[in-house]
Amino acid sequence: MSTTATISDSLALRLALAAKAVPEVGTKALINLLISQCGEPLSEKKFRSLSPKQLRQMFAEAGQTVERSQVNQLYAILSSAEVAAMEAPSIPPQVDLGGPVLRLAVSSNNQQQVDGHFGSCLRFLIFEVSAQGYQLCAVREVEEQLHGDARTDYLLSLISDCQLLATLSIGGPAAAKLTRADILPLKQLLPQESEPVLERLQTVMRSDLPRWLAKLLGVSASCEGEQECRCETHQ
Repeated sequence: MSTTATISDSLALRLALAAKAVPEVGTKALINLLISQCGEPLSEKKFRSLSPKQLRQMFAEAGQTVERSQVNQLYAILSSAEVAAMEAPSIPPQVDLGGPVLRLAVSSNNQQQVDGHFGSCLRFLIFEVSAQGYQLCAVREVEEQLHGDARTDYLLSLISDCQLLATLSIGGPAAAKLTRADILPLKQLLPQESEPVLERLQTVMRSDLPRWLAKLLGVSASCEGEQECRCETHQ
């Protein structure tokens, strides 16, 4: 952008978050691409006129290989009405949930929403869940601008103490790594608040545990195999 151009705090924050969504592109290169697409000066109004297809085409014409999931996240950041909503949630006072407890990681960009992709989310929210309740116990920001296997290994290290991951999408190789680490990915079709996912897990834990969940918790199974399990969470 022009050195004489002024930029609002909101626009600066939006651009910083956008650059984090596509770390392989780089902040300066992304800003130059957006200028070529939208013209100067950049504005949040111009960003809201973009579409995911235009962003994919923008990267393709620049010779940049960017995953569709990352483009979708970039679009969400650029077009969101309230960029301030992309702040991390606060952790409430912790209580003893009692009984078997599992940990669910949520790939998130906005407060307590499941709205991030495993490879490009801004942070992981860590929830503890038992039959008696659930609580947010940690917020882990994604800081490293790594690529390929190194990035996957870094992201995996952030949730290595969890048994489940709720995410919008995850690539096959990354999902295989999580499975080998005994972390089960739960793909969500659409962005949503974390509560419905947590409530479904809590409901399952209150009933006879399916084999896949009993294995994660290290307790005896109550059903005879995953194919017989019909719980919404496992489906």
